[in-house]
Amino acid sequence: MSDGEPLVSVVIPCRNEVKSIRATVLAILAGQHQNLEILVVDGMSEDGTRKELERLVQEDPRVRMIDNPKKKTPYAFNLGVVNATGEFVQIVGSRNVLARDYISLLIFNLQEHPEVACVGGDFQHVSDTESGGYLAAAMESKFGVGFGNYRTMQENALVDTVGIPMYRRSIFKDVGLFDEQLTRNQDDDFNFRVREKGYKILYVHAAKATYLVRASYKKAFNQFSQYGYFKVFVNRKHRAVTTTRQLVPPAFVLTWIVGLPLSVFFLPVANVLSVLALVYLVLGLFICANSGTVRERLYIVFNCAVLHFGYGWGYLCGIWDFLITDHPPRESFQRQTL
Repeated sequence: MSDGEPLVSVVIPCRNEVKSIRATVLAILAGQHQNLEILVVDGMSEDGTRKELERLVQEDPRVRMIDNPKKKTPYAFNLGVVNATGEFVQIVGSRNVLARDYISLLIFNLQEHPEVACVGGDFQHVSDTESGGYLAAAMESKFGVGFGNYRTMQENALVDTVGIPMYRRSIFKDVGLFDEQLTRNQDDDFNFRVREKGYKILYVHAAKATYLVRASYKKAFNQFSQYGYFKVFVNRKHRAVTTTRQLVPPAFVLTWIVGLPLSVFFLPVANVLSVLALVYLVLGLFICANSGTVRERLYIVFNCAVLHFGYGWGYLCGIWDFLITDHPPRESFQRQTL
């Protein structure tokens, strides 16, 4: 370790990730920045993850395992933050692999920009299967996740949120901890509060990390349903729509929910839906123009549709539960997905 290196506390929420957790931890340990404590907060895994973590703890004293008996992500975040002792807190998913200079680049940018409280890098989706590769491409497509999303940016910029974030530890005294009611979108909620306090969030394009996507349309649909569902919870909490692009998928899905039954009885409605489907397809192929052959782009557009319908459906359910019936979050929207 170099003299004067600030201590970084790396918090890794984890549950049943035996296939990926070793690669995640070893990539961090092999990074340029060596003054680390790695806090793997495990949600009582049942697939061999805990044995793998015990081996990692034995191999390097910088690695610690913390139990998360409540098993959900926001509890893991908070347990990690409370136990962190570093100047900076780096949150890493259990399927992320950081580039060697990822942490160093984020520290540099935080030190260079005192007005910035949170930084994050280029979040690249990867898969070891062909179908998973199309899903990964959809998750990085402007058509899939919208313009202005950090996943699609090509240069440094101030943003509303980032993936794989690093925070100044002092920010948690000012803003508080992550909202434990949120199974998803707890980072969006926290970063909204960060910006409300007047701090800035910076996307750093040169800082690279990967996320392993598993090829499952059902899990992808459920994951994005959770994003949409809990986005409404965050909106209600702050009495604000945090981004306008979040409204497009629920409007799209609602059009189909209302339009399909009507199209059976009214030909003009059927014609409108046909035009809508054609516009969706053409627009998707155009926006994904640099993503390969026509066949490959068709697959990506199909995967984008899975994400859009998932997010839109979840958002509409969130409107019903949180805004209309004042219902607590459904258990079905809180299960582990991807």
